[in-house]
Amino acid sequence: MESKRTKIMPNDTVLHKPSGETWVVCGVNHEQGKLIPFGYPFPTLANTEDCKILEAHYELEPQSAKAIDALQKRGLESFIDVRSAMLCGVI
Repeated sequence: MESKRTKIMPNDTVLHKPSGETWVVCGVNHEQGKLIPFGYPFPTLANTEDCKILEAHYELEPQSAKAIDALQKRGLESFIDVRSAMLCGVI
């Protein structure tokens, strides 16, 4: 699903321009301009400005309860998407 949205959200697939890698986003802190990708030692941080959305998945599948739990356990609540947390019954 190609995106016209430019704001990176959890579960979006992004291109990390400096490395050329494709990532799925675990969590985003828009105020800090940081994101955490899945598949790296948790929590690896990257700058959102270094990433470009390739596929928008957030609207179909928001941040998972598993991702929210992992972020909470590490004190990274600012990377939790409020809408997703409400849908998962976390808040």
